[in-house]
Amino acid sequence: MTTTTPTDVRRELPSPCLLVQHDPVTAADPLSALRKAKRRFDRLQNLLPDREARRNSLLTDAHADPLTEEEKALREQRKAQGEKNPPIPGRGRRPVIARLIGQTERNVRNLHEAELARRHKADQPRRLTDPETALAELRQTQRLVDEVATARDAYYEAIAEALPPHIKGTRPTGSDADRFAEVKAITGLDPAHLRRIQRGVVRGGEA
Repeated sequence: MTTTTPTDVRRELPSPCLLVQHDPVTAADPLSALRKAKRRFDRLQNLLPDREARRNSLLTDAHADPLTEEEKALREQRKAQGEKNPPIPGRGRRPVIARLIGQTERNVRNLHEAELARRHKADQPRRLTDPETALAELRQTQRLVDEVATARDAYYEAIAEALPPHIKGTRPTGSDADRFAEVKAITGLDPAHLRRIQRGVVRGGEA
């Protein structure tokens, strides 16, 4: 009986290239990835108006809102008890809110004023949520708004990955033309828009 040495065993093993078999069905497919990214972006994009409305509502309730008559009375009562310029919950937070949602203080003020105008038109109270609760919930609500932008970026990257390389001044031909047509059919975007997305992703990757 022939004894097999460890060296013989290693020699009898298949090479690494034979151990890894790429299934064409499961291998990375740019068009499949594009369809998946588009489905996710479309779903989240449909949720964006409600998410932004909720964010703006919480922003307004946590904002430095002008004092109501009740708040004015409370402040006067606290002053009478010896407090000097007692703070009112929800005031003086514009810089904090701006950092929390990644906007400028001017944008925060504009969102705040627009929401107050909407509430006035809808005959709603100037404040709907306790200021402390609103500020606590604002961070997570902003994350949900940011999730849409993240999905959009992933969608744009999938478009750039699926498109054939572009040479300025030329038009795709042959298999490249077929691939371009497939991407256009999946996204519903016109060629110029697709190329702008592709250039933006490529330039972003070079930054």
